[in-house]
Amino acid sequence: MQINYIGFLCYKATIMRCSQPLSGFSAHCLEDEQLLHCIRKTNPTHSSAPLCIVDTRPAVNSAVCRVTVTGSENANIYSDFKFVFLSIENIHVMRDSLHKLVEVCELREPSVEEFLAALQSSGWLKHIKSIVDTSAFIATTVGDEGVSVLVQCSDGGDIAAQVCSLASLLLDPFYRTLQGFMILVEKEWLSFGHKFTDRCGYLQGDQKETSPIFTQFIEAVWQVMQQFPCAFQFNERFLLAVHDHAFSCQFGTFIGNCEKDRVDLRLSERTYSLWGYLLKHMGEFINPLYRREDSQLGVLRPVSNPQNIKFWRGMYMRFEGWVHPKESVMERLCIMKDQSSSLEDHIKLVAKVY
Repeated sequence: MQINYIGFLCYKATIMRCSQPLSGFSAHCLEDEQLLHCIRKTNPTHSSAPLCIVDTRPAVNSAVCRVTVTGSENANIYSDFKFVFLSIENIHVMRDSLHKLVEVCELREPSVEEFLAALQSSGWLKHIKSIVDTSAFIATTVGDEGVSVLVQCSDGGDIAAQVCSLASLLLDPFYRTLQGFMILVEKEWLSFGHKFTDRCGYLQGDQKETSPIFTQFIEAVWQVMQQFPCAFQFNERFLLAVHDHAFSCQFGTFIGNCEKDRVDLRLSERTYSLWGYLLKHMGEFINPLYRREDSQLGVLRPVSNPQNIKFWRGMYMRFEGWVHPKESVMERLCIMKDQSSSLEDHIKLVAKVY
């Protein structure tokens, strides 16, 4: 078992992630057991509390996987651990759901009933809700209860990356800043080896390996932003820029399936970094509603009732009807803020002259 971890010193607990164990029906690994027991005991305030093991897969999927000598830990062996199954579907279900969502967006003049029925049939918002729910559960367990969490999915690089990243963002206000979000993506997605080349389909290969894992993460962040508009330093335009350039290959940041791929391709020498571009144009990505004091309120607790999970028109309907994108309220606020700053500078200049 290879465990990657994120420490939160202020909560004296950690978020860890791993792939599914090779447990089968009866096999177990003594080294794994000892490792997890040691991790549980490192929690200074809750050393006797059970380590929470979050399996992002449905319990049925985990049981089926045990037939192929994978699956999940044996609860009888790990009797002092808490097991939670949170039912996020696999990469293949997510890929099919995106295809259905695209079909919804391509409907020509649908009625309200047709659009809503097709959107519900795609299952896309249901999957986004499950990601937000799981991330909120992890953040609450770490932030409120002070209990460490081990997150596992099939290979540790897809669903686990989504929920660990979003949970970190809910816990730590630094990750809700421009620089912090870049570091979060660099650490949780690039350094930990999310397979961007395969999942984004950069090359012609097995289409079964493609899946909108990173797209879902970006949308989950946007969903949280809708509920806490003053807690994020960056705006919607920033999320769209990060998402679009993950697919554009204009920068070398996301190319490759792991850090070794990027080193072997010498991308740091042959390409430019997306982060440098975003920092150079930082003014375009600042949220005018951001208030630092709101960002320091502690753990964000998004409400994931169905009425709170929205269809992201700014992502999926940006060029609806072959016209230019409609200006959002946030974009209008940015323009007004720039105009106000320009007027203030002009007033200062006039005051100096006279």
